[in-house]
Amino acid sequence: MPRILIIDDDRHMRTACERVLTKAGYAVTCCEAGDEGIRKIKDGPEVFDAILLDQLMPGMSGMDVLAQIKILAPELPVIIITGSVTEEFSAEILQKGADGCLPKPFNPEELRTAVRKALE
Repeated sequence: MPRILIIDDDRHMRTACERVLTKAGYAVTCCEAGDEGIRKIKDGPEVFDAILLDQLMPGMSGMDVLAQIKILAPELPVIIITGSVTEEFSAEILQKGADGCLPKPFNPEELRTAVRKALE
């Protein structure tokens, strides 16, 4: 069973993503802050198969968290969740090591598809 880590400060977003992915057969762990997610990855990067990461969070931004993830576990796929997607932003996150971008709002099928692609 693939294991997904969700890092998002929005409780409703975390809960919705967790519900959709759990029903799709994934094991899901949620964190509400970037530093908490980094600690979980440090404890065992092999525990997760992919990460959903919010771009805008208080404290550590999604880009800061992405940089840390790529140091700790460079092979771990990361999907950035964001409310503002431009071609420039998409190119920037791919250059920084993200494996995809999921623009808000998204529906359950778009979430499942993004995770499935990241795991391939």
